[in-house]
Amino acid sequence: MESRTASMLALAGVVLIGMTGFGVFLPIFPFLALDLGATPTATTIAMGAYSFGQLIASPLWGRLSDRIGRKAILIAGLIGGVVSYLWIAHASTVYDLGAARLFGGLMAGNVGAAFAAAADLADDKTRARNMGILGAAVGFGFIAGPAFGAFLIGHEPTRESFVTVCYASAGLAALAALAAVVFFRESLTPESRTQKGEIRASRLTLLTSRASLLRFVVVMFLTIAAQALMETTFGLWADAELKWGPREVGWTLAALGVGAVLLQGGGAGRAARILGERMTLLIGLALFAAGFAGLAVSHTAQTMAASLTALVIGIGLATPALNALIAAQAAEGERGEVMGLSQSASALGRVAGPLGAGVLFDQLGSGAPFAVAAVLIIAALFVTLGEPSKDAFGHAR
Repeated sequence: MESRTASMLALAGVVLIGMTGFGVFLPIFPFLALDLGATPTATTIAMGAYSFGQLIASPLWGRLSDRIGRKAILIAGLIGGVVSYLWIAHASTVYDLGAARLFGGLMAGNVGAAFAAAADLADDKTRARNMGILGAAVGFGFIAGPAFGAFLIGHEPTRESFVTVCYASAGLAALAALAAVVFFRESLTPESRTQKGEIRASRLTLLTSRASLLRFVVVMFLTIAAQALMETTFGLWADAELKWGPREVGWTLAALGVGAVLLQGGGAGRAARILGERMTLLIGLALFAAGFAGLAVSHTAQTMAASLTALVIGIGLATPALNALIAAQAAEGERGEVMGLSQSASALGRVAGPLGAGVLFDQLGSGAPFAVAAVLIIAALFVTLGEPSKDAFGHAR
């Protein structure tokens, strides 16, 4: 048990450093694209290129991690992030930005590998807790990252300050890879790995043969598409409605991370133990929808703050519960593939969201992406309200 706890903490540390690097870069991307002359629509498409690459590659990385282990995939993904950030630093057009983001997505097997490793290190009682710890690491990365990025970018963003932020992200990704090499112990035992040539069900068969898995993968797609609608247009919305720049957006995203850490680091796990993972997910989704609906009609910092409070509580409850429910659908030798499918659904959402976000923003107004996001979350609520879920062994969840 102590060995598992130590491995889980090491994994959380690696994810924390890597996501801090991602968080440093995230708030400045729309402003960097605009600085290169991109339209809002082109900006959101370039952001979505990362997720398109992730959509293609995540199941392949997941299956590979079931065969060779999580550690190698974790390290490879972080090194791919280093290359992507350096490429972005020297981009001269929005097409360069899109290509660099696509490459980063194709290499992003580390996300699914991390969640599969967290499932490896858990049992039925600690699954939601482990997912919460990992979610807290992501959340803390989104506190430290955007705050650090806001500090680096300065009051008057210049091309040089954009480059500095990208270098900082690359440096943190490299540090995370080094931490994985030194501190993380492989979580998948040799006897649990799949063998080359072993016959396995196709991804489509895996989904269609397990109704609960399909249900939660659909919920993952809907929730991430809704988040992507917000993430890709929040900076544009803040610029249009509040006259904010990248620094203010960075501090706001950092504040959202505080709530995610507090909830996912402990509150979400306790809620899941008391209410069950499914009920925790339902409550989180309801708050999620309320937050998006509030943002859709917000025009002041005060109403925005109230809406974001509901949103971050919803995210903090729903995300660990959903990841735990998905992980419960996997037998030991297929966790990487199942979490890879989850990450593919997430990536598909991050492709679909940005593709529509810019058009909604341009054609229907700054609040339109948030209104559509609320509708998507309500749809996810109805999907979750279907028949009670069961795990991979037929036990009710």
